[in-house]
Amino acid sequence: MRFDRPDGCLWVLFVCACCLTAKAQSQPSPPQKPDQQQQQQQPQQSPFETVPQPGERAPAPAQKTPPPEGQKAPFESPKAVAPPAQPSSNVIEAIEFRGARRVPQDTLKAMIFSRKGDHYDPESLRRDFMALWNTGRFDDIRVETDQGAAGVIVRFVLVERQVIRSIKYEGMKSVTLSELLDRYKERKVGLTVESQYDPNKIQRAVVVIKEYEAERGRQYAEVTPELRQIPPSSIELTFVVNEGAKVKVGDIAFTGNKVFNQRQLVRVMKNLRPMGLPHSILFENLFAKTYD
Repeated sequence: MRFDRPDGCLWVLFVCACCLTAKAQSQPSPPQKPDQQQQQQQPQQSPFETVPQPGERAPAPAQKTPPPEGQKAPFESPKAVAPPAQPSSNVIEAIEFRGARRVPQDTLKAMIFSRKGDHYDPESLRRDFMALWNTGRFDDIRVETDQGAAGVIVRFVLVERQVIRSIKYEGMKSVTLSELLDRYKERKVGLTVESQYDPNKIQRAVVVIKEYEAERGRQYAEVTPELRQIPPSSIELTFVVNEGAKVKVGDIAFTGNKVFNQRQLVRVMKNLRPMGLPHSILFENLFAKTYD
């Protein structure tokens, strides 16, 4: 009995396939076209990425929108914030004056000793207070301090002394105004128009007026000063004079005179006599000398 062997055919086919493969590898590859080379050189792009076509502009990168105020951007490290400068409380930052209308600011600054930038010292401010008070221009001075951005702000709140705008005399008949002003100069009263209001000066003026009225026989004269406010800081001064009755010499008596009689003593007296000229028996009080 005879059997065919199939192993020989398979072996022949295997040898032929090996020969064809070796021949294909030994042959050179055909030259590639430039389009194919450019396609090979281009990197492989992601399928989810849009590729701009020729003639089209590439899309601009998306700008980051700033986060809302008070919130930090995600994945952003916080920036270091410089701490604010601490104010120095021992330095005078500024010096202010309030309430002064007639005196300039530069004049007030020249009156005090403290300056901007000096060391803050309560004793120095007390000395400045006395320097302003001794000028006699203010009725009240108040010192205030506030904390500023770079130090202490010193503020002087001033109340200026009022100024006399006008002086009037009502009811004064025995003394003229020119005579009274001359007496003011002799006694150094210092009361004039546009001068600062001073109660002491007004009281001295009242005393001078009464003395002058007494010299003219008005022993019981009354003088009343009246003040009227004129905004913002002025005063109208009025002296109301009530002269009263005129006092005259009625009789003069001497005691202890042994060498000279009474008539001889009266004739020597020139400015003080019980009766004047012409002599009258009925109206001796009418012509009598005024009592001084």
